[in-house]
Amino acid sequence: SSIKTKNNKIISVDIETTEINPIVADIVGISISFKPNEGFYIPILFPDKESYPDYNLDLVTVLEILKDILESEDYRKCGQNIKYDSLIFKRHGINLAGIAFDSMIAEHILHPEKNSYKLDNLSIEYIGYEMQPIESLIGSGKDQISMSEIPLKDVAFYAAEDADIALQIYNNQIPLLKKNSLEKPYFDIELPLIPVLVKMEDDGVFVDKEFLSKLSTTIDSKIDILIDEIYKIADKEFNINSPKQLSEVLFDDLKLKPIKKRSTSIEVLEVLKFVHPLPEKILEYRHLAKLSSTYIKALPTHINSRTGRVHSSFNQTIASTGRLSSTKPNFQNIPIRTELGREVRKAIKAQEDDWVIFSADYSQIELRVMAHYSQEPELLDAFNNDQDIHARTAALVYGVKEEDVTSDQRRSAKVVNFGIMYGAGPFRMSKELGISMKEAKLLVETYFKTYPGIQEYIQKTIQDAHVRGYVHTIGGRKRYA
Repeated sequence: SSIKTKNNKIISVDIETTEINPIVADIVGISISFKPNEGFYIPILFPDKESYPDYNLDLVTVLEILKDILESEDYRKCGQNIKYDSLIFKRHGINLAGIAFDSMIAEHILHPEKNSYKLDNLSIEYIGYEMQPIESLIGSGKDQISMSEIPLKDVAFYAAEDADIALQIYNNQIPLLKKNSLEKPYFDIELPLIPVLVKMEDDGVFVDKEFLSKLSTTIDSKIDILIDEIYKIADKEFNINSPKQLSEVLFDDLKLKPIKKRSTSIEVLEVLKFVHPLPEKILEYRHLAKLSSTYIKALPTHINSRTGRVHSSFNQTIASTGRLSSTKPNFQNIPIRTELGREVRKAIKAQEDDWVIFSADYSQIELRVMAHYSQEPELLDAFNNDQDIHARTAALVYGVKEEDVTSDQRRSAKVVNFGIMYGAGPFRMSKELGISMKEAKLLVETYFKTYPGIQEYIQKTIQDAHVRGYVHTIGGRKRYA
């Protein structure tokens, strides 16, 4: 514990592991750096142990020595994708505290439009230094080996370099966050979220395997029935999953009029279903097949044998809007609008009978943010008086009393309320509401007359974006043009 960082110094921490999934990976070694161009590597697993007879450290001893430092808020830590390292430590009984910086997340705040935040790229950009590629050690593709199989001298340089470069990038990014006024979203939103996500990922989610197994049998039989129906309508057997064979059936055999160069996309089938029964069956088949392969059969493969739970990864650097993304598996896009989609969701439930899942949602959060930003009096008034905002909009737009608003009028107002905020114009509105372009145009015009503050706010935002080259959220996150 001779490392002292109380005078605002920072330690860069990086773990080398046997694989990329933090829920099952073993620790190969731990790197630490607290001075640029210097790094230390503490090896745990390496093949040539007999060449180092004096080395007697094992994982338990190393973690015992480091525990106080790693769990102390006084020692500030930085790293590249430090959530990964936190998850590994957590599984080994250490709660990494004092997380002060993550270079990957900082780069995402600085450049949300990038599609890669790899340390190798950041190293070239910030310090003009080309790092040793991991492939030069472990290879790639089917010949790839584990980090634990690499001789110690080769791993030591690569690993220490990781910690050192992450520290140097931290030194370069700190002034940039300040210069671009991005400290608030970074230090107040993104960094404090890391320990929360670590806990969520480590706890995982209970998925009822038996329930999915029964559902799988039901869906398989439904798919079989559909396939028979499709063959019957087409009057022949063909590979339904082949766009080429399907287009031949639709456009050559059945002589349907091709849209978009014989495309068999969902949008095309949605149009063709009005002129023939086959496209409707194909859409139904695709929906069932996707649910089956992506969720019903895939979810059980993600259940961890040690915990009996699914440990999805929640990523902070995928969506440029700042929204979290969920991968391996993706829990965020299980369909909710179809009956079968809702069935799949039932498999995700509380593990014990006397436990419950608590579901909370913001009430019309986008409209509230709009009211705050635009300061439109009508909107503020509606929220302050706890009124039904969609019924209120419908009453104002259609010129009727609030109690006389029909459910159809309220639904239209809801579509317009949310649509306007996301930049939908008359064309989109006419499609969404099934009305003519003329009616949709009038609806949008009346909406803006009803809430002139909203139109002013939208125009001002567009002007500001032209002048500044970016827009920013309420938390200070920037989206660049």
